[in-house]
Amino acid sequence: MKNIIATLSASSINDFIISNSWVWPAMEVVHFMGLCLLFGSLLIIDLRVLGFAKAVPLKAVSTFIVAAKIGITFNVITGVLFVIGDPARYFVNVALQIKMILIVIAGLNAMYFTRKVRPKMKTAKKNFKPSFSARLAALVSLVLWTCVIVLGRFIPYGENL
Repeated sequence: MKNIIATLSASSINDFIISNSWVWPAMEVVHFMGLCLLFGSLLIIDLRVLGFAKAVPLKAVSTFIVAAKIGITFNVITGVLFVIGDPARYFVNVALQIKMILIVIAGLNAMYFTRKVRPKMKTAKKNFKPSFSARLAALVSLVLWTCVIVLGRFIPYGENL
């Protein structure tokens, strides 16, 4: 672990992030925008599957899936850059470690949604009746991503846990 931290700390990317006062705030802005795209889109998608947003046409859900993919891409890139920018802080951070585990679980849940639920949504017209497992996947998605957001806010305090 110490070797990884030392290697990242000595990298040119780390030097760029640390040496330019505007880089970290810019990454925070991009990370937040990614979060808004991801979670905002997932709210609409998951609420539609749960039956709370029946006014949203099923065809429109695909647009939100694209927005969610853009958001997660922003977050992965900036998240990696945060770790490279301050590896000694992030590698030992319990809140970040738990957050990463939940992101992996949320990713597996998204894979289930993509393979099992989305094809049924595409073939359905107005009468989409999600199965119990589809509704459960939507609920799990909302809970997991809410926890990811909360844990993200705990990261500044996670070194002391």
